[in-house]
Amino acid sequence: MHIYWTDSIRRLGVVAGSCGLVVGLLGIPTGVVAAPPSGPVPNVYQPLSSTAPAPSITGLDRSIGKLTQSESLGGFSMVVVDPVSEKTIFNDQVDKARIPASVSKVLTAAAALSSLGPNARLSTQTKLNGTDLYLVGGGDPLLPRAKGPNSLKSLAQKTISALTSRNQKNIKLFYDDSLFSGPSLGPDWKSSFPKLGVAAPVSALSVGGARVNVGSLARVSNPARQAAQLFAQRLKRAGISVRTIKRGVAPTISTPIASVLSEPVSGIVEEMLRDSDNDVAEVLAHLVGEKTVGEGSFAGGARATKLILDQNGISTKNLNLFDGSGLSRQNKTTSTTVAQVLTKMVRGDKSQWAAIATGLPVAGRTGTLSTRFDTKRTQAGAGVIRAKTGSLTGVSGLAGTVLDKSGRLLVFVMMGNKVRSLNSARDSMDLIASKLARCGCL
Repeated sequence: MHIYWTDSIRRLGVVAGSCGLVVGLLGIPTGVVAAPPSGPVPNVYQPLSSTAPAPSITGLDRSIGKLTQSESLGGFSMVVVDPVSEKTIFNDQVDKARIPASVSKVLTAAAALSSLGPNARLSTQTKLNGTDLYLVGGGDPLLPRAKGPNSLKSLAQKTISALTSRNQKNIKLFYDDSLFSGPSLGPDWKSSFPKLGVAAPVSALSVGGARVNVGSLARVSNPARQAAQLFAQRLKRAGISVRTIKRGVAPTISTPIASVLSEPVSGIVEEMLRDSDNDVAEVLAHLVGEKTVGEGSFAGGARATKLILDQNGISTKNLNLFDGSGLSRQNKTTSTTVAQVLTKMVRGDKSQWAAIATGLPVAGRTGTLSTRFDTKRTQAGAGVIRAKTGSLTGVSGLAGTVLDKSGRLLVFVMMGNKVRSLNSARDSMDLIASKLARCGCL
């Protein structure tokens, strides 16, 4: 029986299976977490310093070489790149394809920012055709139930005003999630993922993360229908009769009557990376597939992501993608591919990828790294490491940037497969990354 560890589950709470197997760790509420350690946080938007000395190949090997041979890392790959010179200054099986887990979200982020654009906003709207009202999903993965001007509540209020002005008091409600196609659960996903809170069924129309109740981990089986039911409740409270709720595709002759827009794609990407949000990652990948190859599906998203990386000069050798979140164990990538995305991001070669930098969790401070780098051996990395984590059963990864002792910003990628203990593998990777922070390594 596989236990599917994921970064987002680890932060949300404990999920126990029928056999009492613990799938997640109890998260500490933000309000009671100790103050983060002091120290600088590297700003990758500042011009890269070419005056600070770069570590030497021999210096890095002397500092971290033995650590990378730890049995706790399983089948291990690692690369360290100096973005100023774009030279590799440490490598260990960099072209070996590994299961990346959530480290693959870095690739999804790059594809989404390239294809959709960082400033794009996603529209959820209502359309009217006679007495038929269509709630049309545009792929906003963060559509809230009631909070803010871009919420389902706000859309309902706008729709009620539009219907009232038309003296339309009786409608049939249809939910249109036709922007996406194909299976709602990814390749190699367990059917229990929604119930466990690992990921919701992927839908172009979803509200509140498709959670069964506000604050719960479990997800509903049909996110679009749930959104329509919640929407209908608000219409009924306003005195509008909703005679039926069914799935349907809005005819082209339908009249748009109301809409709400998501936050910019850049902000959505930041949240995906910071919290390792599987739902957001999959919706973004589907949107990339729809926009790039005309197929908003798992297969379309994977194909489009690889195509976009190719177009941006990223090596896709040995890259095989099956979803956008990294939940599928069929995903394979090399350290080289991930490192090239991060290097171009740091250098500013791809200005549209800036949100990757701001979205990466900061060691000891934010997101999936908020409770890491807090020991004497690893505290040197707190505040100066930004990295994407990755966790599945037997899989651990860490990929991002580190500001070393000399003031040189470095890119690193670590991926371990067939690890016996996730905690031990994480500790080893944190120690290696902290060594990079402490090291001038000339």
